[in-house]
Amino acid sequence: MNIWIVQVGEPISFADGGNRPFRAEMLISRLIERGHSITLWTSTFDHLRKAFRFRDQQEVVVSSQLRYIFLEGKAYYRKSLSMANRRHNRELAKAFEKVAPGEQPPDLVLCTIPPLPLATMVSEYAHRRNIPLIADVRDAWPASFVKNLPQPLQWLGHFLLRHEWRRAKQILHHAAAIVTASKFDLRWAFRQADRRRHNWDVVFPLAYEDPPQVTFPHAEARNECLRSLSTSEEKTIVTCLGRVGSAFDFKVVTQLANYYYQNGRTDIQFVLAGKEPVYRLWEKHCKFPPNLKVTGWLDQQQLNAVLSVTNIGLLPYRSIHCASMRNKPLDFMSHGIPMVSSLSGELDQLIKRHQLGLTCPEGDVIAFSRALDELVKNPELRTRMRTNGLAVFRDLFSAQKVYSDFADYLENFYTEWRETHGVPA
Repeated sequence: MNIWIVQVGEPISFADGGNRPFRAEMLISRLIERGHSITLWTSTFDHLRKAFRFRDQQEVVVSSQLRYIFLEGKAYYRKSLSMANRRHNRELAKAFEKVAPGEQPPDLVLCTIPPLPLATMVSEYAHRRNIPLIADVRDAWPASFVKNLPQPLQWLGHFLLRHEWRRAKQILHHAAAIVTASKFDLRWAFRQADRRRHNWDVVFPLAYEDPPQVTFPHAEARNECLRSLSTSEEKTIVTCLGRVGSAFDFKVVTQLANYYYQNGRTDIQFVLAGKEPVYRLWEKHCKFPPNLKVTGWLDQQQLNAVLSVTNIGLLPYRSIHCASMRNKPLDFMSHGIPMVSSLSGELDQLIKRHQLGLTCPEGDVIAFSRALDELVKNPELRTRMRTNGLAVFRDLFSAQKVYSDFADYLENFYTEWRETHGVPA
C-alpha cells in the first residue's frame, strides 16, 4: 500500500534533537518492514519544543519507502491555546491544499486530529478521490477545552468554537473508521460523529519501545547521574516529568518539596525533568528548596538515565483534563516505577486494578506526602509495584505488540474496503 499519515503534534526523531520515536514513527517502522510505502505529512514547526524545524516547506526522502513532507506554517506560537496557534493550523491546512493535488494519491490515509483545520482539508481531499480515511483521535477537541471552563461560561466556549465543533463532526462522520488511544476518546468520537460503532472503530493505546535494560556502563556513570541530580544512592528519588500546561499542577511539586525541606526530611530528593520558562521565573522569585532539582531539557538518553535512578514517579495533574491515558505514566511503567497520581479516569482504574501505585485527590499536598511516605517506608511494596508495572507495560503498552497489531489492522481494513468497493488489487 501507499499510505499517507498526517500528524503534526509529535516530535520527529531525526529533526528534533534526539527525541525517541512516538506513535506515528513507531507505526511507520512496522509498516515499512511489511513493504508498504509511507508519506508522513507534518509541520515545519515542532509543537513540543515550540521551535521551527525549517523556515519553509521541505521534503525529506529517507528511503524508497519513506519520505517526510514538512508543511509550511509561518506563525510562531508559545501556547497551544492561542490565536497564533490557530493561525498556524490554518496555514498548515492551506499548505496541504496547495501541495497534495500534485502528489500521487495514496491508497489509504491515516489522519490525526486535532488540529481540525488540517484534518478537514485532508478529509475533503480523500472524499473527493474516494480514498478511505481513518481518523486517529488523540484529543477530544474542542470538548476537552470547553468542559474545563466554569459551568456558566461553557455556553460561550461552545459558541466561540462553533466552527471547530462543526469540523470535528464533519471529519468523524465521514471517516471510514475511527481509531483512538483510549476508550474515553472513542466514546466521545461516536457521540460527535453521530453514528454507531463499526467493527473497524477500535482503540490502540499509546505505547513505547522497551527501554534499555542497562543505562549505565559502569558504577561511576550512575554516580555521575546521581550527582547531576544533587542526590545520592541513600536518598529516595521522586521524579516528575513536567511540561507546564493547564493540566500539570506545578504548584504541588514545589509545595511538596518545601514541606519535606521545612520538616528536615533529607531522605527524599525531588526531580523535575523538563524545561519551561515558568521554572526559571519561579526559581528567581521564590527560590526552589535544595531538595528540588530542575534538570532542564533532556534528550531520550538523558531521560532514560534519570528514570533508571528514580524510585517513585509523581503525577500531580488536575484530573478533569486527563480522563484518557497520557504519555508520562507510560514512562514510569516502562521502567517499573511506582506512581503517586492525582489523575482520574483510565490511569486511576489501571493503578488500582493492578496495584501500580497510589492515588490522591488533586491539589492535596498532605495526601501526596502521606502517599509518598507510605512508599518510602515500604520498599517491599515498591518492589511489588515495580513488578506489576513492568508486567502491565509488556502486556498492554509495548510498542512491539501495539503497533504490530495496528499494522495488521490497516492491512486488513484496506483489504476489506477494497473488496467492498470493488477496487482492484
